[in-house]
Amino acid sequence: MFFSIITPTFNSEKFIKRHIDSLNLQKNIFEQIVIDNYSSDQTLKIIKSRAKYPIRIVKEKDDGIYDAMNKGAKYANGDFYLFLNSDDWIDPETFILVEKKIRDNPNFDIYYGNTRYFKQEELYFEQKSKIKFLQFTNSISHQAIYYKNSIFLKNTYNKNYKIAADYDFNLNLLNKDYKFFYINEFLSNNSMGGASSRLLPSFKEFYSIQIKNNGVIKGILFTFYEYKFKILKLFILLFNDKKN
Repeated sequence: MFFSIITPTFNSEKFIKRHIDSLNLQKNIFEQIVIDNYSSDQTLKIIKSRAKYPIRIVKEKDDGIYDAMNKGAKYANGDFYLFLNSDDWIDPETFILVEKKIRDNPNFDIYYGNTRYFKQEELYFEQKSKIKFLQFTNSISHQAIYYKNSIFLKNTYNKNYKIAADYDFNLNLLNKDYKFFYINEFLSNNSMGGASSRLLPSFKEFYSIQIKNNGVIKGILFTFYEYKFKILKLFILLFNDKKN
């Protein structure tokens, strides 16, 4: 079994070392496809000097991270694809664990697991992924999902979404009856960015995705559920957005 790790990069020198080192610790045969949006720092130099596995670097202008992920899927050769951001990393022997689960349970299209989230190097929270919640909340991190390569012959990320295209993608796959298999292990470690500054665009995209996939009534209810603890802040942001 052969994994393709697809990683968009843009001026990632501050955190790419940890990402690369975590892949160096994997014992399986795999490749990495790096889609670089013309980094002007030391990102590519660090990758080339540090990676101890087959790697392909593609330097192309992209229209956001999901456009880069779509491009990476076109270059990949693996049986399963993992989209791992440049500031995220995985534990040693993660690929061994995932490969065993796939071989033991071969009749599925997507294999997903749990995620740890870090903020300023400190563990912020842990997400136990549940597919049954996916219809009304983004319950699975794309960095903890292994997709069968054939999925990308008919499906791509919607690059019009800049924050939540991975949620839209997974919800589409669920609605198309692709088969998901849950691995009750932590499969990725994710760095958290400035969530508060992206709250309003995140809300707008989530609402759009909900309406598209679940209709108006469920879409409104599920969006309220997702943002119920941030309603006041959203009202303020929406009010200021209209003024501008």
